[in-house]
Amino acid sequence: MGIDMKNRFVRGGPWILGLTMFLIGWFSCSVAGATTVYVSDTTLRANMRTGNSFGNRIIAMLAPGTQVTLIKEEGGWAEVSLEDGRRGWLLKKYLTDRPAWQVTAQELAAENQSLKEQVTSLERNYQNLLQEKTELKNELAHRTQDLEEIQRAYEKSDVSNKLRWFISGAAVLLLGWLFGFWRGRMRHRRHY
Repeated sequence: MGIDMKNRFVRGGPWILGLTMFLIGWFSCSVAGATTVYVSDTTLRANMRTGNSFGNRIIAMLAPGTQVTLIKEEGGWAEVSLEDGRRGWLLKKYLTDRPAWQVTAQELAAENQSLKEQVTSLERNYQNLLQEKTELKNELAHRTQDLEEIQRAYEKSDVSNKLRWFISGAAVLLLGWLFGFWRGRMRHRRHY
């Protein structure tokens, strides 16, 4: 029985494959055909109706900038779907391929406000950095002054240390010479 099912599948394989390819192609076309459009800002509200005539019932009133998916067009009408899944018809003249100026203006105003806040923050940071720079500059000046005083004190102590060693060396040399002179005189006196 397992082999019989396999043979049926193999014989029906091209048909199943063809049907699968058709369904994939049809689904791709229907998805690819859907276009995002917006309710134009040339109207206060756009009436979405159940059909493509003024005699059909209004199911929604769409504000400018409302994003919809364009399904198809017939005459001066367009079938659209909303983000919540509802479908209906609008006059094609109320649709545009760009967001409404009002929506764009609101987005730009929000972005402008955000940029202003960033500029204010950057200005505060800049002022803080300037103050920090001034404080560091003053601290550097004090440290430089302290270093110069330490260097002068070191040079004084170095000179006095060298002078002390020189005097000590001279004293040792003088004492050695005096000792040698005295010793020499003492020897010379013994001989006489």
